Amino acid sequence: MPAITAKPFNEDMQKVLGELSSGYHSGELSQKDASELPENIYLIENDDMMVGYAVIWEYSNGNQLILKAEKDYFKSDEKYMQRDFIIDIKNRTDYIFIEALDILKEYEGKGNAAFFMKWLKAKYPNKRMYVYSIDKSQNFWFKQDFEVLGTTAWMTYQ
Repeated sequence: MPAITAKPFNEDMQKVLGELSSGYHSGELSQKDASELPENIYLIENDDMMVGYAVIWEYSNGNQLILKAEKDYFKSDEKYMQRDFIIDIKNRTDYIFIEALDILKEYEGKGNAAFFMKWLKAKYPNKRMYVYSIDKSQNFWFKQDFEVLGTTAWMTYQ
């Protein structure tokens, strides 16, 4: 049975991520400055083995995610394409941003990501959630009841 464990997102954890041979965000997360990381990373474990991980941010106001999105996701000449996202998020308070949800290749397709999402929705039952979705993962997010936010790559739940 899978389990979710919160671990400090420190240099040791970045080293673990840097050594992974699979994991879509692992290389990027292993290189980030400590100021760009949340306090914890959530490990998805099965039989005491890490099968995946998730990075989430709890934000108290929309401007925090807009600033992160402008830095990490928007190309300066494409900001106009993100209008639907900015309109939706700018007046939001108290929500979750899922920066990464990665299952290691050898454990994909076994329900681990869905297990994490069920856990996350139970942990934050009344919070709106956002994720920047890549085409390859959009079907997963639809199965989790997320909806596309206007004409953007952003998806939202609740």
